[in-house]
Amino acid sequence: MNKALEKLKIIQELCTRHNIKISTAESCTGGFISKLITDQSCSSDYYNGSIIAYSNEVKVNILKVPHEDIIKYGAVSEEVSFLMAQGLLNTIDCNIAISATGIMEKGKAKDSKNPQVFITTKSDNHHISSHYYLHGNRYKNRQNTTNHALDCLYDFIHKNYLVS
Repeated sequence: MNKALEKLKIIQELCTRHNIKISTAESCTGGFISKLITDQSCSSDYYNGSIIAYSNEVKVNILKVPHEDIIKYGAVSEEVSFLMAQGLLNTIDCNIAISATGIMEKGKAKDSKNPQVFITTKSDNHHISSHYYLHGNRYKNRQNTTNHALDCLYDFIHKNYLVS
């Protein structure tokens, strides 16, 4: 987690310096990203909050992800990740929304999907979605997803908010 904490300190500095507010919509991580952010002093200077949308009901009722899209694409999909981020931007006042939806461990059924996550980082004008396969246990996959989300946020800020 040291790499994540180092990256988070840089993110905090960039967000504070450029008056960027972020929020998170988390499904598979269950608040792990927001916990790591709020463990840092002065995180309220740039972090506005989180919606833990673990169930499809929360995705639909709070983040306004259309139920038809969850049926069509699956809760673990790039499309739903994008719609979660969009819903967050419409729900919480922020400049950048980060969403994560995925599977943290292989199910017991033969046809269960492999552990994977979709992360979307979105502002009003830009977005990027990423897909990662995960190879650890449930806890390690949550940690790795959090690291991926922070990497995505860092890259998004550099690409869209900083002038070289």
